[in-house]
Amino acid sequence: MKKKYSQKHYLLIMLLIIFNTSILFAQQDRMLQIKTKLESIVVDTPGLTENVEVNVNNISLPEFLQTIAYANNVNLNISSGLETYSITNNFSNATVLDVFLFVCKEYNLDIDFIGNILSIRKHQTIKEIPKHRDISILYNAKNELFSVDLKKDTLYVAFKQIMDKTGENLVFSQGMGNLTISSYIQNMPFDGAMDKIAFSNDLTVTKTRDNYYLFERNEDFGIISTPEKKIKGSKIQQKPKRKRRSNFYFKVKDTMLHTLDVDFENTPISNIVYDIGLDLKLNMFTSTPLDQASTATVKAKNISFDLLLNKIFENTSFTFKKENNIYFFGDKKNISLRNSVVVPLQHRSIEVMNTNGGGQQRLRRSSVMSNRISNTNYLSSNNNSNNSISTNNSNRQQSNINTSRSNSNLSNYNNQTEALINIIPDDITNDLDIKVDIELNSFIVSGPSQNIERFKTFITSIDKPVPVILIEVMVIEVNKNYTIETGITAGIGEAPTPTQGKIFPNLDISLGASTINNIIVGFNGFGSLNLGQVIPNFYLQLKAMEKNGNIKIRSSPKLSTLNGHRASLSIGETTYYAVTERNIYGSLNPQTSEITNYVPIDAEFAVNIKPLVSGDGQITLDINVIQSTFNGIKIAAEAPPGMNSREFNSIIRVKDRDLVILGGLEKQVKNDSGSGVPILSRIPVLKWFFSSKERTSSKNKLTILIKPTVLY
Repeated sequence: MKKKYSQKHYLLIMLLIIFNTSILFAQQDRMLQIKTKLESIVVDTPGLTENVEVNVNNISLPEFLQTIAYANNVNLNISSGLETYSITNNFSNATVLDVFLFVCKEYNLDIDFIGNILSIRKHQTIKEIPKHRDISILYNAKNELFSVDLKKDTLYVAFKQIMDKTGENLVFSQGMGNLTISSYIQNMPFDGAMDKIAFSNDLTVTKTRDNYYLFERNEDFGIISTPEKKIKGSKIQQKPKRKRRSNFYFKVKDTMLHTLDVDFENTPISNIVYDIGLDLKLNMFTSTPLDQASTATVKAKNISFDLLLNKIFENTSFTFKKENNIYFFGDKKNISLRNSVVVPLQHRSIEVMNTNGGGQQRLRRSSVMSNRISNTNYLSSNNNSNNSISTNNSNRQQSNINTSRSNSNLSNYNNQTEALINIIPDDITNDLDIKVDIELNSFIVSGPSQNIERFKTFITSIDKPVPVILIEVMVIEVNKNYTIETGITAGIGEAPTPTQGKIFPNLDISLGASTINNIIVGFNGFGSLNLGQVIPNFYLQLKAMEKNGNIKIRSSPKLSTLNGHRASLSIGETTYYAVTERNIYGSLNPQTSEITNYVPIDAEFAVNIKPLVSGDGQITLDINVIQSTFNGIKIAAEAPPGMNSREFNSIIRVKDRDLVILGGLEKQVKNDSGSGVPILSRIPVLKWFFSSKERTSSKNKLTILIKPTVLY
């Protein structure tokens, strides 16, 4: 099946044939010129007509030509750049002239003639100097409307004609003059037209303050060191690379959010503020010239204008304030740049709690109360007056025997609120006047707006939910005792003893004289046995008793506290002991005054726990447990009662909901005592009638179980 070709196909084929034919004719014409020149110097260089016999394989072209020229006395110069060519051939009965022609045609070479010296070099095509067309340019200076039609015109020619027509100054970077540009603009303001020409040709244009339009490639875009205004809408597709002469670059990313790409190096802050503010069309008021605000170096992408101002003014004496979309700039001391705001806390309390470890010190301080009696006034009586008793319990918390103790490390501060302010770093509170409102749980901050924003940012970073720790405490106390009492006791009392006692479940009977005599009479009837009778006050006591005790006390209080604060539990009883103070007044007629003070002393069970939650969720517990009881023993009638106490102190680290076991202190007492008639109390069997014995065994054990649970 034959293909049908259209007229366009035939026309294209004809053009290709004509083009190839023209190239062939040009090549033949060039070779004919070389041959004519070679033949013209045969008289001076007869070696060109000599025959050569050559057979070479992959030899470099310069070496091949030098060998032939040397063998036939031909003056030959070979230009550099031909070393890359190699030749393989077999010539027989060929003249040197024919060989040179073959080489020039095969490797596209030319021969220059200087007298009888031949110089072989690469053939260079002479480029035709293009003719520049007249570009269609229209410019209305009155309305500043510009029209242009660019069609692959070189940048130099296009800009020259535009400048000649409009009188505007266009400048481009080195090496861009031969770039071709195309664009069609119709009746557009000149600034916008330049922007669109740059956009359509992948260029970037900026306008300096002295009204020069700077064109640069996107890949090497940079701003010159003089302050300038960037034309809006310029497109930058690649990451900008700053030139060494450039120290000020910015690009507006979003005019609504005021976000920028910036790259400054030792640029005056005044230039940064004015140029960017002018580009963003901001309302600005300056109370103090910013020329004294030093310089700044910043490189950032997609940074907000407000954040940029915060950073460049951070270590200077200048600041800014934004109010009603107006930016105020000036010295920090200016009243117009100061502000007052309320900074509320969402999660934390503005008042640092100062916890008390109540039970821990109460027992310890009771031992030294007798040295502080002069300051107490609980229950007192005056023996030389009307023996009135006055009570003043309201002073108990203010007395020197106050049993509370501060376990917080904030006790050095004047009050709890001051302690919270003091945990804030000094560089955050510099130049700020900070007050607190406990009822609103807020700070009232006055000072430079920039410092206030830094303070608010820091407060936001620490205003996090504080963990609440639920602490379950289980107290287990086990008391076990075992007692055996056996033996017979006999004696004479002050009066007749009646017969009485218990037989079950334990034997404890006292026999009077009449009962014993009746028993003796019963024995007297057996043969010659006659025991007689006992006196009326005689008694006999029989005892055989065994006691077992097993007491288990269990309590499960639950405590809750914030992280880092103490939780305390105290359960106990209070008793009093009397302290008598005797004073003698006067010397001639001395009077004696006695005051009896009743001083309290406590026995208690107290638990004091301080939890600290770490970042990995583990809990560090500072635990103090104390248990004290009265033992009923006094060293004197009016002395304080004796006390038994046990105390645990421990710092441990556990996971959430782990169970901690403390204590296990065990007290064990064994007593094996007895009395009896000498010698007889050691004879088997008889010792039961002539002795009494008591065996006692007791065991006491206290165990504390603690389970912390973190709640948010």
